[in-house]
This record gives sequence, structure tokens and C-alpha cells, in this order.
Amino acid sequence: MADKATIVLFSHVSNTRSITGAEKLLLFFSRELSVYFHCILVAPEDGKLTRLARSSGLQVELMPIPLVYGMYTPYGGLEADIGKLKESREYRALSGWLAALRPAFIITSTCVHALPALAAKQLNIPVIWKISETMTVNEYTPLSAGVIDRNSDEILAISHTVASCFPEDIRQAKVTQLPPSWNEQDLMQDAWSKLRGERRRELRVRPEEPLIGYISSFINKEKGLEHFVKMAVLVSAKHPRAKYVVIGTAGDKSYYDRCIRKVKLEGLHAHFKFVGYEDCLPSAYCAMDLLVVPSLIREGFGMTALEGISFGKPVVAYDSGGLREILHAAGSMQNLVPAEDIPALAARTSALLAEPGLAEAEAASARLRISALYGPGAYRARLQGLAESWSLRYCTPPPVQTTGGLQDPPAAAPAGEDPAPAAPRSSRASRRAALRRGKLRRGRLRHASAKARRRRRTRPVGARRAALRRRRRRRLRSRAAGKRRGARRRAKSRKSG
Repeated sequence: MADKATIVLFSHVSNTRSITGAEKLLLFFSRELSVYFHCILVAPEDGKLTRLARSSGLQVELMPIPLVYGMYTPYGGLEADIGKLKESREYRALSGWLAALRPAFIITSTCVHALPALAAKQLNIPVIWKISETMTVNEYTPLSAGVIDRNSDEILAISHTVASCFPEDIRQAKVTQLPPSWNEQDLMQDAWSKLRGERRRELRVRPEEPLIGYISSFINKEKGLEHFVKMAVLVSAKHPRAKYVVIGTAGDKSYYDRCIRKVKLEGLHAHFKFVGYEDCLPSAYCAMDLLVVPSLIREGFGMTALEGISFGKPVVAYDSGGLREILHAAGSMQNLVPAEDIPALAARTSALLAEPGLAEAEAASARLRISALYGPGAYRARLQGLAESWSLRYCTPPPVQTTGGLQDPPAAAPAGEDPAPAAPRSSRASRRAALRRGKLRRGRLRHASAKARRRRRTRPVGARRAALRRRRRRRLRSRAAGKRRGARRRAKSRKSG
């Protein structure tokens, strides 16, 4: 590990019972980057993300850092509010920690996690700002883009949709796209048939009953669950045997409960299964015959759609943002329907259920396309290029300097003699550690001496005089003891003589 440069990756959340798409992406990214760098993952608290990171061998630090939600939905007072957050205790602690560690560079994840970038930039530590969501477009969006531009050396966008949030000049100068991928082992492909049978038995879905799925880490209005329920009402009129599974934690409890009531009012309660957080997503995807992603926002990418296609499932989605990018790349444009068009969503779903053989063939073809474009091999090739670029740009140690400028090159060995072996160079990390220890020692000594001086100055006059008298008596006693020792030595020498 000593030969790898240290970098820090900042996660804006670490949910305790589930893991979001952004957390999955950062975890996968950190694991892959650990091949090239010593990665430290910083999260606000212990959760699913940090536990998985530790099990993967990543170093984890817990540090609560305020988020700047106005970066996602910009407003006029955004920069003033950021200035106030820079005065907080958490920001000072973050800056102190980074100053002591001095990583080669940092990576902060999502636009709302702005403070790590600001702190690092003030310390002249390079910043890579990784963004996986689309900022709200309004008259103040340039404020958010400007904050990211001024406080980053590079911007890493998950998709073309995310990159388009920035002006052309910033895109040309700083933005690089790195689409996400997956770990082949996590797909558990050899166990798909077994997982499908087991999960469908748990859900009480017969082999002849098609199962339509909906998945979201946190379910709120923007994720379109209500649209999924209304679509199910229309689909059930043509396919009465169809079953539906909803997987995810209720982010907005009142909205979630309203959707459940809607299912009951429509008489579809027996056809729906509402499942909370799913710890084993492979079994959930395997159990489905079709996945619907009715998101009402411009997704930065849409990990749920990517995962569904990677498991060989037909995916129907609203035509917007990153979802459009994924389905176009998969060759499944026919499964995109206009955003918020529930009848069109139901019509496309019904068409796929009417021809299961064709739907399965199209899904298999889509999986091959997606694997070629977004699979682990393609991802690692892109990441290797980035890692090599970052190593050259941020991790090459500067030339050693002396008071007279650059250090002179070593003198050439006399002719006929072997050159002396070069002294081994300590690693960058060990040099930094030695500097930190030296600074700490000097700081402690300065602190101790200053503290002693302050104590002496602040003592009362009487106490200072008493201290002087004590020191004078100690000196007199020391002199007297010295004279006595000298007299004894002289007496002993006279006797021996």
C-alpha cells in the first residue's frame, strides 16, 4: 500500500438499512480505483455503504459534513449560504483533517457534497467532482455550475445528460464521462434459474403468471410509483393474471400509503406485493418478467434500468434523461414512452406481455449490447486511462529543492569504477508522515513553552516573588552541597597521602 498515492472519496450519504444508486456507484468506483490508489472512503455515518466498503478492504472514515442542497435546486442566495457553512465547526474539522492527511487528490460525489471540494481547493489539493444527477434547470443554475467549476480540477459526469448541465466551455475544458457498470459476480448468473423459482414461490406467483416489477431505493413522488399503480389498473384489464411487485423503502410515507390505498380501491390488492428494502436484488430481478421505470425526473443515468437489462429483462421507461441514453444504447427505443403518459406506459407493457417470446429475444439482444458498452471490461478500460492520467497529473512528486535551487545531479563515477548504488528513496506517504510528525512535535513544544510563559505572566506578584525565593534557595543548597563534597574529597586525599 505504501507505493500507492493516497486519495479520498467523499460520499454524501450512508444509509443504515439500504443503499441508493449513488452509493452503489461510488462503492463500485472505489473498489475499482483501489487497484491504482490507496483509497479512503469518507461517509457521514456507519451504514450499508461503509460495511460493504470495509468488507472490500477499503479504509473508511466517518465524518459528518453538511450538504448544500441548493446546489441541486439553485437559488439566489446559494453562494451566501455556502459562505455560512464554511464557518461551521464541521467545515473546520474537515479542513484540519485534509491539511494533516494531504492526499494526492480528492473525489467528492454528487453536486450537493460541495464542502469537501471547497476545503480541498483552499488547501491546494486537487479536486475531481463526480456528479451522477442532473441539476434543476432554472435561472440560477449557472450559480451551481460556477461553484463546481471554480472548486474542481476535473468534473466526472456519469452520462451525457449530466454533462449537458454545464456550459459548453466547461464541458470542453473539464468534463469527462464515465458511465457506470457492475460486478459480474454480483449478477450470480449461474444461479438465475434457482433464484427465480425460489423468489416467485416466496411471492406466491405461479409459473404462468407474468410478474411486472418496480424498484426504487427510496420511494417518493418523483420515482413515479403512483404512475406504476395506474398503469397496472389499465394492464390488468387486458392481462388479468398479471402480478406486480414493488420493492423499496418508503421515502415519503404519506405518498407510499396513498399508492397502497389506490391499489386496494381498484381491487388489485391480491395482485400486488409491496416489499421493503431488498437485500438480494438478483433474486428480485430474476423473479420478474418485465421491469417498469416510470421516473418523473431527468435521471442522471438510471441504475435500475441498467441492472434490469443486465439481468436480461425487458425494460419499459419514460423517455427522459439518462433512461433515454440507456435504452437507446440497448437498442430498445421502442420501450421508451413519452414522460408522464400513463396510457402509453400501459400499452407498451401490455404489448410485451402479449408476446413473451419476442420480448425475451429483444431483452437478450439488449443485454449483449449493454454488456459491450457498459460491462466491466469497457468500464475498466475507461478507468485505467483516467487513473493513469490522474497519476501523472496529481501524483508525480515534485523535484527536490535546496536553498540554491534544484539539487545538483550526482557526480559521475570515475572511469573503470562501478557507480555507487543510489540511496533508496522513501515513499511519498512516509515523507508526508515524517513532516506531519515533525510539525506536530514542534507545535507541541511551541504550545508548551507558550503555555508556561502565559502561566508565569498571569501569576500574582507575590507568587512570582515566592517562586524566585525558592529557586534562590535551591541554588544556595546546591552550592553548599558541592562545597561539602569537595571538602570530603580533599580530606580523603590528605589521609591517603
